[in-house]
Amino acid sequence: MKSIIYFTIGTFVLVLLFSCNVQNIEKYNEDFKGEWHTKVYYSPSKSDSIRNYLTIDGQDSGFGIGCDKDEAFEGCLFFQTGKVKFNKASNGIQVGNSVQQIQRVDREPFVNSNGEWELILDSISYFKIY
Repeated sequence: MKSIIYFTIGTFVLVLLFSCNVQNIEKYNEDFKGEWHTKVYYSPSKSDSIRNYLTIDGQDSGFGIGCDKDEAFEGCLFFQTGKVKFNKASNGIQVGNSVQQIQRVDREPFVNSNGEWELILDSISYFKIY
């Protein structure tokens, strides 16, 4: 009986510790907030030039891969919406409630040598749109 109680308490403590690692990204670092996009690149899947988009704005956030190069979030190969959460333990971001697509944050937002805000997710650079 004691082992069941210890197991239950241990599980509760682990869940509590890991749940503290996930928080809304704007609360973690306000520099993430805003509209971001990649440079234009060629996609063999779409046989066209495309770019990725990321918008972080509370409940109305979105993430699109392989979208139209001129229209944000149009014709995307992959698109997610919802609140963005940051996991400090895995250094990843999750858009919405789906865990099927989690992006690794290689470098948090910074001002690069060209004076642009840059964010690196899964080895891909995103630049802030003004």
